[in-house]
Amino acid sequence: MTNQGTKGTKIISDTGKIVDYNNDQFFKFKRAAIPIDQLDKIVEYIDKLDLKWEDSVFGVDDTLDKNYRLSQHAWVEDESVKKYIMMQFQSANNDPDWRFDLNQIEDIQYTKYNATPEDQDGVLGGHYDWHSDELIIPDSRICRKLSMTIMLSNSDEYEGGEFQFQCLRKGNIEYQSLTFEKGDVIVFPSIMNHCVNQVLSGTRKVLVAWAWGPLFK
Repeated sequence: MTNQGTKGTKIISDTGKIVDYNNDQFFKFKRAAIPIDQLDKIVEYIDKLDLKWEDSVFGVDDTLDKNYRLSQHAWVEDESVKKYIMMQFQSANNDPDWRFDLNQIEDIQYTKYNATPEDQDGVLGGHYDWHSDELIIPDSRICRKLSMTIMLSNSDEYEGGEFQFQCLRKGNIEYQSLTFEKGDVIVFPSIMNHCVNQVLSGTRKVLVAWAWGPLFK
């Protein structure tokens, strides 16, 4: 995978003294692509599974708020798919700034963001407001460490739906917007704040996954 995020940066004075250091291991991402023919086979395989589609919720209390998140998803429990996704995580994790201790992933979330006419609640197209994927299970002493999104739709199959990152650096909020082509893969620390902008037309389809490991030390 090719890193398109930021790396740790040192600022050194004329005398060689380090005057500033920014370790951005938790505010970077890696981007790659899966060959389209390979991706099509994966999607064909997943679409034949007995998937149960439902409205997406957010938060630990499973709140349904269409103003905050509007999408539908199904859980992919198939072990062969999960094994493939874990291999992608391991590839991305082979980075000097990461190399996190990863040992498991959740079921994969197959998500659809549809452009819809205005409904009775005044909500428009599919979207997901600012959030992070960070989750800790104290009793098991494990946490989400890396998140992944795989784009399943061609760019001409939908409008809008831009993916954005948000982070705080030296008191300033910085934003970065990304657009995806079919087959694009993005991996990032689950602590990073991100959102999916409103889909204006068509349908945006993605696979979303999270890799877990022991608590950070």
